[in-house]
Amino acid sequence: MNAVRFSTDWFEDAPNAAPEECATACDLKIWIGDQNACLHVDGTDGDLYDHVTMPVYSLAEGLAHDWWSIFGARDKEYRFIKHRMGYATPDVRLRFDGAAFEASSHQHVYQNPDIRFWGSPTEVMTRQEAENALAKFVEDVVERLREKAVHGSSAELRWARVYTSRADPNETAFCEAAGALGLDPYNIGEKEAAFIAQSAGIFSDEPLIEFLAGVAHSRAREDILTWITRVETLPGYQSRLPDLAPLAEQVSRSARSRPGDRGWALGYRRARATRAALDKKLNDRVQSVSELARALGNKSFRRAAPVNGLRALISMRKEHIHVYLRERPSTLEAQVSEIFAFARALGDAICFPKTPRSVVNELHEADRQAAGRAFAAEFLAPIDEIRSMQDDGKDAATIADELNVSTEVVERQLENKDRIRAVCN
Repeated sequence: MNAVRFSTDWFEDAPNAAPEECATACDLKIWIGDQNACLHVDGTDGDLYDHVTMPVYSLAEGLAHDWWSIFGARDKEYRFIKHRMGYATPDVRLRFDGAAFEASSHQHVYQNPDIRFWGSPTEVMTRQEAENALAKFVEDVVERLREKAVHGSSAELRWARVYTSRADPNETAFCEAAGALGLDPYNIGEKEAAFIAQSAGIFSDEPLIEFLAGVAHSRAREDILTWITRVETLPGYQSRLPDLAPLAEQVSRSARSRPGDRGWALGYRRARATRAALDKKLNDRVQSVSELARALGNKSFRRAAPVNGLRALISMRKEHIHVYLRERPSTLEAQVSEIFAFARALGDAICFPKTPRSVVNELHEADRQAAGRAFAAEFLAPIDEIRSMQDDGKDAATIADELNVSTEVVERQLENKDRIRAVCN
């Protein structure tokens, strides 16, 4: 069974005035896993209904126009109610992290009309499964329009462009890059197109999308690219970590990726394997960036110049991995944040070895960023050590101070304790 399915029971003589709406009026069901997101209670009569009655043209048109944002954006939810056009629809949400696609429905109540929709568990699927499900729905609506002699609609024209772009890998890559920036690839200015091209000359594949998504709302995009170009000209001894590539290879063998692994799962597991490879006991603390750099073969590690919108750059140069960590103020809070950012960079290199370039930025849910955050949290603040310290009567703030992490990291580790153990066993 597909994780997401659309069921449309078409009407033949709908009263809607607009041709597109008249042709696509139906009783709609949206299945997320084995639950019908359209199941709702009508407060007027108190009855339970398993469908919503509406024209689905606006939903299909929205999916067609937002296609590249759905698959290019990171850390964003796409909500069907954005295109409900006044009709009561379930609050179906889609999210793509670059590796796994999530679909869910959240409880939603309308006052007029008085309708209550229930929520559903989150269903996780591959990108291809998500594309197939969404494309089938759009294509079914476009085909229905043709059957009803409604030609040249916005949905039909837009979907034709998306269909053509999906067939060309280079065009797909550009469109997704535009989507990562929150831009329409078919209506993009020369400056934005040039920025995408320049970025694609530095990054590729998912690291490119995560970089662009991370600077989507930044006014300093060009400054960030300039910073990246500049730091890579610095003397190699300042950023080179000679022992990191061999460590990544060793950890990749001892903590292999598993089918269906999410980025965060791999991050947790490889953090434990990395501590073991570095012979760190459970109660060993990481005191500084310099300490970690020395453990990886660099006694002369230097931070790079400050930059807004980026925490670190990871770069593979010949056989060595370089980490360019932006300089921070000499406050205690900044030092703690700096250690975490450096650990995230190490996690990215260890979870995704042999990547030419990637970044550590402010994204949370994007696959690689999630892997790096999970790695840093478990590497610096192992959940078993946190629980042991709790048993000794220490609170979250005290634990955070001793482990050189923020209180939020400790709290998140405790929130995620069950899934950490599940993916590490």
